[in-house]
Amino acid sequence: MATQECETFGCVTCWPSDAVRAWDHLTVLQGLEEPVAESHFSVRLRCCRQCGQRFLTVFYETIDWDDGKDPQFWTVLPVTETEAGSLIAAGRHAGFELRALAPQRRSLCHDSPKAGPKRSYWSLGVVPRPHD
Repeated sequence: MATQECETFGCVTCWPSDAVRAWDHLTVLQGLEEPVAESHFSVRLRCCRQCGQRFLTVFYETIDWDDGKDPQFWTVLPVTETEAGSLIAAGRHAGFELRALAPQRRSLCHDSPKAGPKRSYWSLGVVPRPHD
């Protein structure tokens, strides 16, 4: 029986085991590129200042035109150098490649709904959400 290799990404600073700590540590990531920069949807590449790990950050916001506290959602996914290069090369079309990008890789989600508490949790791949 063949053994499956486990991919390891990041360090204890940028990718700790606890999802809440991982979200809190997102500030240690340095911005690199922003292939998609819309007001309610963005695709950004970031890098850990300590270990060099690249991360994809996808932001979604849905506008409800009510009181300005619109629902927001983020997915953070560690990516390889090759994957980061492909997203940069895709430019503003990078959003079309997100679902196919490492669908079984652990990702961090942060949900900031209009009502209820904000929460950070682990998922897989890039979690698609509606946006305006």
